[in-house]
Amino acid sequence: MITTVLTPRINTNDEQVEVLEWHVLRGAPVAVGQEIVDVETSKSTVTLAAETAGYIRPMVEKGTVVQVGSPLYLCATEAGELDAAAVASPPEAFVNPTSPAPVAPPAPSSRPQPKSPATSASGPVHGPTRLTQAAARLVAERGLSAADFPQAGLLTSRALLALLKGGDEPQPQAAAPLGRPALSSSSAVGSSAAGAGAARSERVSLSKRAEIEMLAVGESGNLNSMLTVYFDSAPIRRRLVNERCFDGNIQPLVLFETARLLRQYPRLTAFYQDGEIHFYDAIDLGVAFDLGKGLKVVTFPQADALTPQQCFEKTIDVGLRYLDNTIEPAELTGSTFTITDLSGFDILHFHPLINGRQAAIMGIGGDGSQPGHPMSINLVFDHRVTNGREVAIFLGELKARLLSYGPPPADPEAIGHSLPVAVCCDRCAIDLAKYCHDFGGDALMMPYYREDGSQGSICHRCAGGWV
Repeated sequence: MITTVLTPRINTNDEQVEVLEWHVLRGAPVAVGQEIVDVETSKSTVTLAAETAGYIRPMVEKGTVVQVGSPLYLCATEAGELDAAAVASPPEAFVNPTSPAPVAPPAPSSRPQPKSPATSASGPVHGPTRLTQAAARLVAERGLSAADFPQAGLLTSRALLALLKGGDEPQPQAAAPLGRPALSSSSAVGSSAAGAGAARSERVSLSKRAEIEMLAVGESGNLNSMLTVYFDSAPIRRRLVNERCFDGNIQPLVLFETARLLRQYPRLTAFYQDGEIHFYDAIDLGVAFDLGKGLKVVTFPQADALTPQQCFEKTIDVGLRYLDNTIEPAELTGSTFTITDLSGFDILHFHPLINGRQAAIMGIGGDGSQPGHPMSINLVFDHRVTNGREVAIFLGELKARLLSYGPPPADPEAIGHSLPVAVCCDRCAIDLAKYCHDFGGDALMMPYYREDGSQGSICHRCAGGWV
């Protein structure tokens, strides 16, 4: 028995996905749960696994954009069945399963004459015609059928109307079966004036298109400005290494302190629209990841409730799932403030772009090749929502909080007795001198800000076992 596996709907708003990589060869046996193919939506890359055991025949080439609901691959219980299927139904013969049955057309003289891309002197050939549901309804209303648009590829309602009006609007890339590469304006030499002199062109991926659209919304009409603060991070990093925290990585501290500080600056987690400023109720940090498979901004919900250790563990978890293509599309939406980090590339200063429906974005820079390992916090903000004074105060306080994680004094007991109020953990009340005596090198009394704005301290045990 042969089963036709259709392209699933992974993201609610996506009608197409792109086939990135097949993990099985034609006719290869697969087991239940075995990875079959990587596909990309507008938000993430997802690896699809086999739901049944059998033998696989891919129906579309790597690099093809396919419509949700169209055939993706065949799965046969016996290897020989695939050969028989190839004779009975060659790859070029699949159709859009969502298209209704063809409607019998009226007499030729009474119906409009569309400009067919197959018969046009300059029109491209896109492969077998397939109609979206909206386009199929239009065809039926006009008394036409898919046969009136031969080799048009995937026809949307917008493209169909352009053809009926005799327009020359280029058609979208069709989902080409195996053995027939899809054509698009970016892959055909001389297909557009913009690409006429280019050495080569490549199509923009679905996820990159979504990124472009989101950034275009964030930048459109904004009055953006940027402020930056610098500090030497080497003392903080040395302490983190010595006390075995976060593998010496300062980013968890930045996420932790930023999320908590944002509570006091609601305009940094807001956005401007139609003459009004809209405020979010939650501090949901969008943390940018790019480990070689495209930029993904993953949301850390209620980030102001996370400890530094939880920030660190969540970052590691997301990084691993990024590489395994197991990040859920829902994790890529809903952020209220974005943080992107290029310090690992020794980029000290850069200008990040604000995402849609946000008023600010923070860029973490750093340069480990320079003395003191300088770091920068670059905050781009929308002047329609906030102002330079407020952002300057925010950055100054964030910098002070980060610097408070520097090395403890050489003689903590003596320093503790010299303070007007003894430093102790707000939860277990252990004082600094006894704490350092009992735990030695494992001691890490973390400064934090209480709800009333005053500074307190918490030991590593009460903070959730940092070390």
